[in-house]
Amino acid sequence: MPDIKIEDTVILLDTSRSMLRKDFKPSRLAAELQTVRNFILSKLSIDMKDRISIISFGDITKRLIDFAIDADKLIASLKKIQISGKGILHEGIAFALQVLVQEMRKIGGKTSRILIITDSTLEVDVNRLEKIIKIAKGLGVYIDTCQLGGIQQHGKLSLKRIAQLTRGEYDHFNNSKELLDGIKVFASKKEVRTTSDYFSPEKKENMAPLVSEIALPLRKPAVLEIRLMMSGKNRTQEKCHICHSVKAPATGSEFYTEGRYCPSCDRAMHLSCAAMWAKKTEYKENVFRCPFCFFLLELPRAALKLVKEKDEESQEIRILEEERGKESKMLFIPDKDIDQIDASCSYCHNIFLGDYHVYQCDKCGSYYHQPCLEKMKNEINACRYCGARIVVD
Repeated sequence: MPDIKIEDTVILLDTSRSMLRKDFKPSRLAAELQTVRNFILSKLSIDMKDRISIISFGDITKRLIDFAIDADKLIASLKKIQISGKGILHEGIAFALQVLVQEMRKIGGKTSRILIITDSTLEVDVNRLEKIIKIAKGLGVYIDTCQLGGIQQHGKLSLKRIAQLTRGEYDHFNNSKELLDGIKVFASKKEVRTTSDYFSPEKKENMAPLVSEIALPLRKPAVLEIRLMMSGKNRTQEKCHICHSVKAPATGSEFYTEGRYCPSCDRAMHLSCAAMWAKKTEYKENVFRCPFCFFLLELPRAALKLVKEKDEESQEIRILEEERGKESKMLFIPDKDIDQIDASCSYCHNIFLGDYHVYQCDKCGSYYHQPCLEKMKNEINACRYCGARIVVD
């Protein structure tokens, strides 16, 4: 007899804007949600001990519900879905893997699965995705992929290939009826396989560099959240849960300037406070565990600059003298790329909201608002961070 055990399944739902298309009736999103309902009911009818968790991924990856066996609660959680941007596939799978790893540490002997329901419009960091799939394979996590519409390749990894590498199921569907009928196949039980034990003491040294690949970036506040904070209408959510202050002790910046949120527990923290916490990490310089839910998080490299010793400020003149004669081109950042910047202005320490043009120093990578760049050029004619003489390109 095959070895069949209780299963933990994370459903990974694509909530990107492309899911609003109406080639599936009444829309891709509506068909997806009905498909999830069918899967939940089919899955729990096979074995009521199996557990299901649901995560949505678009521009933001969010856990809708933790593991549960109550079909009504699982289906009700779908009301929390919010449509946003493109589906960032590698972050969605990384989130699901972290959720499963947490459960593996608590109770062994279960079968772990990820069910991805998506279309072909995805955003992917191919190198990172390859590493994440390698981790899933090593942990023995089955990844089933259910695709709406045409097939898209992500480097060497199509959704079909991801399923093949992890011994999961794959199918693609061209209409709602096929999709609703076909999802029942994905609800069937899996046969347990022998896997690498990444949690054994002898493999502890190899665990850190491997698991750090599934760390997730801190969530940026939405533009509406920032405006509410700046207007003083959202006072309850603008305190850092590490320093318990609105202003960051290390930089003096307001929360709306460098505030971020843990994508798992949604706790608020300043980038500089998170960077100081990350100094104690067991993983990498910019990878740390959330102090509250222990989720693996990744800092933008620019955040590490925020926690350098304060006496560096007193060395600014010496740096300028040492770097005199060196030139730095200030490169114009296209307006469409401003919202991708994970750093604040090195002159005023405010984030970039798209209200000014932005320039970047090609010597050290520091960013500046155009008015701040002009002030700095008039004052010292050099990059405030690296001291190189300014040449506007």
